[in-house]
Amino acid sequence: MIYSVCEFAGYAQYKQSDKTTPPPILFSGRSEAQDSSRLQYDVKPTVTPGYDELLNEEGYPIDLKDPSNITMEPVYDYETDTYVIHTKIGEREITTPFILSASEYENMEMRKSMMDYYRKKNSELYEQKDKEKFNLLDMKFALGPLDKVFGPGGVQLKTQGSVQIQMGIKSNKTDNPALPASARRKTYFDFDQKIQATVDASVGSKLKFNMTYNTDATFDFDSKNLKLKYDGEEDEIIKSIEAGNVSMTTGSSLIRGSTALFGLKTTMQFGKFTITALASQQNSETQTVNTKGGAQTTEFSINADDYDKNRHFFLGHFFRDNYDNFASKLPYVSSGVNITRIEVWITNQRGTYDEARNIVGFMDLGENRVLSNTHWVADMSAANPRNNANNLLTEIKTNYPDARQISQVSQALEPLTAYGIEGGRDYEKIESARLLSSSEYKLNETLGYISLNAALNADEVLAVAYEYTYQGQVYQVGEFSSDVSDSSQSLYLKLLKGSTVSPQFANWDLMMKNVYSLGAYQVQKENFKLNVKYLSDSTGTTVQYLPVDPIRNKPLLQVLNVDRLDSNEESNPDGFYDFIEGYTIIASQGKVIFPVVEPFGSYLESKITNPADAERYCYHELYDSTQTIAKQFQDKNKFILEGEYQASSGSTIRLNAMNVPRGSVVVTAGGVTLTENSDYTVDYNMGIVTITNQSIIDSGTNISVSLENQSMFSTQRKTLLGLDMNYEVNKDFNIGATLMHFSEKPLTEKVNLGDELINNTIWGLNFSYNKNFMWLTNLLNAIPTVNATAPSTVSVQAEFAQLIPHKKKTGTNSGSSYLDDFETSQNTIDIRSPYSWFLASTPYDPSGGMFPEAGLSNDVAYGKNRALLAWYYIDRMFTQKNSSLCPAYIKNDLEQLSSPYVREVTTREIWPNRELNYGEASAIQTLNLSFYPTERGPYNLDATDIDAEFNLLNPEKRWGGIMRKLDNTNFETSNIEYIQFWMMDPFAVEGDNIEGGDLYFNLGELSEDILKDGFKSYENGLPINGSTEGTRETVWGRVPLETSLTYAFDNTADSRRVQDVGLDGLSNDAEFSHRSYAAFVEELRSKLSPTAIAAMEQDPFSP
Repeated sequence: MIYSVCEFAGYAQYKQSDKTTPPPILFSGRSEAQDSSRLQYDVKPTVTPGYDELLNEEGYPIDLKDPSNITMEPVYDYETDTYVIHTKIGEREITTPFILSASEYENMEMRKSMMDYYRKKNSELYEQKDKEKFNLLDMKFALGPLDKVFGPGGVQLKTQGSVQIQMGIKSNKTDNPALPASARRKTYFDFDQKIQATVDASVGSKLKFNMTYNTDATFDFDSKNLKLKYDGEEDEIIKSIEAGNVSMTTGSSLIRGSTALFGLKTTMQFGKFTITALASQQNSETQTVNTKGGAQTTEFSINADDYDKNRHFFLGHFFRDNYDNFASKLPYVSSGVNITRIEVWITNQRGTYDEARNIVGFMDLGENRVLSNTHWVADMSAANPRNNANNLLTEIKTNYPDARQISQVSQALEPLTAYGIEGGRDYEKIESARLLSSSEYKLNETLGYISLNAALNADEVLAVAYEYTYQGQVYQVGEFSSDVSDSSQSLYLKLLKGSTVSPQFANWDLMMKNVYSLGAYQVQKENFKLNVKYLSDSTGTTVQYLPVDPIRNKPLLQVLNVDRLDSNEESNPDGFYDFIEGYTIIASQGKVIFPVVEPFGSYLESKITNPADAERYCYHELYDSTQTIAKQFQDKNKFILEGEYQASSGSTIRLNAMNVPRGSVVVTAGGVTLTENSDYTVDYNMGIVTITNQSIIDSGTNISVSLENQSMFSTQRKTLLGLDMNYEVNKDFNIGATLMHFSEKPLTEKVNLGDELINNTIWGLNFSYNKNFMWLTNLLNAIPTVNATAPSTVSVQAEFAQLIPHKKKTGTNSGSSYLDDFETSQNTIDIRSPYSWFLASTPYDPSGGMFPEAGLSNDVAYGKNRALLAWYYIDRMFTQKNSSLCPAYIKNDLEQLSSPYVREVTTREIWPNRELNYGEASAIQTLNLSFYPTERGPYNLDATDIDAEFNLLNPEKRWGGIMRKLDNTNFETSNIEYIQFWMMDPFAVEGDNIEGGDLYFNLGELSEDILKDGFKSYENGLPINGSTEGTRETVWGRVPLETSLTYAFDNTADSRRVQDVGLDGLSNDAEFSHRSYAAFVEELRSKLSPTAIAAMEQDPFSP
C-alpha cells in the first residue's frame, strides 16, 4: 500500500476541495458489476477526493486503520485564511497535501471530536454491561426502601489481595536415644498461610467498613486493621459512629487523646454543642523524648558498685601502684612511660584461627614487688616491669622446655606443684588463643592499661605481651609472636585475667574498678554533667558533701580529684566534671574513668582524718570483694554517679520506637506546638523526627516530642474512656471541656513494687477567642512610621486540667504491692538428663587422704580404685501397661515393674498438693544410678586387689563417679545457694543385707583429664587411615598431636570406625597389643580362676 502511495506522490498537486476530484483508483463492484476484476467493496483512495470524504470511514469497511506513525499535520495559511493538511511519516510527506477553508477545518474538528465522544460513551456502556455480571470479589446489591436510612448507593462489597494456603502432613523420625521411644516419631499437620487482603464495604452513602489483614506484617499490631464507620448527614444529631481501630483527639493540649485505640467512638451535635464519646482499649504507651539545645539529653544514675567489670585492666602492678600519682595532674601525665607495642590475647570463642597461637600466661611474669608465690626470686633493683624482674621466665625456659608444647604444659610444669604453683591460678594454658586487633581495644600508652570493646566472660583468659620505654630504656614483658617463629610452640605471656577470678589471687587488683559505663556512645563534651553524691541517712536524700572533717564543705567531685580544672584546663575547680578525653572519659565508648584506683575506698580514706568516720563512709568492700559480695554491704553502698549527657546536636531526633502510629507525634519547642510538614517531618516507620525549621535549631530552644509507642505494647489490658465537649458560641469564641479515665487490668493477682497499676481520671476546661479587627490596623496606621495592611488579630487561649488518681484493687488484693514474691523467685537448673553426664576423673583431695592416686599423671594407677557406676533413666514405654512399644516379657513381669528400682515415680508422690497443668506428664523423669563397688570400673587396670572371681577387694574404698558442666558458673551473681534433690532409699528392698556408702557432690573446677596424662585427647584428631602418624603414645593409649579446631568426626567414609574408639584412642585390636592392657590381661590370667577366665573369654566387653 505504501508503494502505491509513493507511485502517486510524484504526480501530486494542490487540490482545492471545490474542484473536480480525480477518479478513484478502484471502483466498487456495485458500479461496474459486469467487470469481475473489480472488488465488491471500495478501497479508500490514497489522495483525499474532497472534504466530504475526510470522515467517511464507514465507506471503506475492509480498510485497516492508519498506523500510529502516519500523522495529519494542519498548517494555517494566514494570507488565504486556509489550512493545508499534510500527511507524513516522521518528517517525510507521503501523500498530496489538500486545502480546507477555515469553516471546513472547524467543522471537521467538531465532527471528529463528536465521533470520539460517542466512541468513548459506547466503550463505557460496554464495560458497564460486563460489570453488571455477578462478581464474587466486587458485589453490589440494591437496598430498596433502606436507601432512606443509609442513603443511596446500595450495598457494595469489594475484596482485593491474595490468599495462599499450603497444607500437608509431616512425619519426622529422630533416632535420638536421649528421647523416649514414643517421642522419636512426630506426625502432624503442617499449615502455612500467606494472606494479604483488603475488604471495602459500604451500605448506602453513610455506612462504610474497611478491613485489612496481612500475615507478613513486621509487627503483630500491623497485621489486622478493622474499622466500621457511620457518617450522618449535615442536619442529623449523630454525626459519626466508629468501631474498631479508632483514634481520638481533644480540644485541650493538656489532655491528649490517643491514636492507637480499639473500641467505639461517636460524635453528636446539638446545634452549636458537639460531643465526642469514646470507649476503647489502648494498644500503645505514651512516651516523651526531650532535647536541649537541639540535641537529645539523657540522664543517668549509676551506683558506685556498678563498675564496668572484666573490661579494663592494668598491664602490671607497677602501673596500678603508681596510677594515682601519674594521673594526679591531668591532662599532664608524669609517668615517663610510653608503651610502643602490645599484643593482646584472649580465649578463642569465635572459632577463627587465622592468627591463633597457643599461649601460656603466668601471673607473676614481669613482677618484682607483688608475687603470688615465693618460689620466684625477685630482682629488687628492677623497679619497673620487665621479663627479668624475677626468675620465672628464665627458669621456665631452662628447666621446663617441654612447656612450649601446649599438650605437655601440665605434665612439664607438674614439678612446680611442690612449690604451690597450680594451673588455673598461677598460670593458664590456652590452645589456639585469639589475637585481638587494635580496633578491639584501646591502649593508654602512658598510664599502662587497656580497655576492651567487649567485656570478657567469667571463664575467659586475658594475657598480653608489651614493650615500652621508661627513662630512656626499652623494656619488654612477655613474648611477641615474632619472638617465637615456630607457630606450633607456645608463647609465654603476662596473665592479666585467668579462667577463675578471685580476690585472693594477685591479679585481682589488675582489673580496674574505677571505670563506669554510661551506656552511650560518642558522648559530647558540651553540656556533659556528672556529680558524685552520697545518700544521706539523716535527710533521706542525696548530697554532694560528706559531713566529716576536713572535707565537710568540699564537693565530692573535688575530693575525688575529678574537678581540678576549669573549662580552659587551668588548675581552678569550676564545679564541673573534668572532661579529659582518654583519661577521665572515653567518649566514643561512653566510659567514665576516675583518676584514682580506689575512689570510694583507700583514696577517700586518705582524705578523712578521723578513723571512725573513715570506717563509716569508705567502701573498701568494693575493691577487696567480688562485685556480688560488695553489693550486699548496703550501709556502704551509698555513693551515686548522677548526671546527663547529649548526643551529637542536629536536626534529627530519634524516638526510640518503631512503626509509630500516624498522627500521634506532637512536637513542641519552648512550649509552642509546632506544625507537622512545616516545622518538622516524621518518619513513622523508623521513629525519627527531623526539624526542618532552621530557626528553631539555631535558637537552641528545648524541644519535646510526645508519641505513642506501639512496640512497647504488652498483653496487659488497658482501658481508655473519654468525653470531649465543645460549645461554639460563635465563629470566634469556643468553650470546651474534657473528661478521661484510664485504667489497667493486671495479668496476675500479684503486682510487684514499681509495677503498680494505673487508675486515673483527668478532667479539664478550655476556651479560645480569635478575632480580626481592621479598626486596630487603621489605628496603628495613624502612627507616621507604621504602614500595616493585614488585619490585626486578638487571640486568647486558656486551659485547665486536674488529675484525680485512684487506688487500683486486684481481686482480693486491696491495692498493695509485693516487695518480693518468694513463691516465684526460685529458678532451678535441671541436671537430671543422663546424657549430660560423663565419666568422672578421679576426685582430687589436696590433703591426700582420699584417693591419693589422683595426683598421679600418665600412670595407670590413676584409675585403680574406680568401680562400676551406671547412670540412666527408664523409658516410660517399659513402665506403662498400655504401651504398645513395651515387649511382652517385660509387660507381663509385674514383679519387676513394681520394683522400687524400676517403677514410675509420680508427681503426687513427692508433691501431693500440686495441681498438674493440662498436658503435663504425671510421672517424673528420674536419674537412676547403679553402683557396684565390687565390680571393676572403666579403665581400672589394677590386677592386684581382686579375688579369683574378678571381684574387687575392699569395696568400701572404691568409688564411681560422673561429672557434667554447668552453663551458669557465676554462682554469686545468679544467687545459686543449694542443690535440691529427692533420693529414694537405696536399701528399700528388705533382705538385700546391703548398707553403707557415701554420696559426694563436688562443685567448682573439675579436671576433664579422665585418663590423666596431661594431653588433650579428642577422637576426631586421630588419623582417618588408622595409622599412628600424628599421634603420641601414652600409658593409656594414643592421643593426637594436632591442634583441635573442630569437635566432629571426619566426613570421609569409614572414618568413624577408626576415630570413634573411646577415650584411650585405641581400637579393640590395638588394645590387645598395647603394653598397659597386655600386661593387665597377663596378670589377670595368673590370678583368676579358670571359671572366671572362661567367663571373660565369652564376654566381648570384658578385658
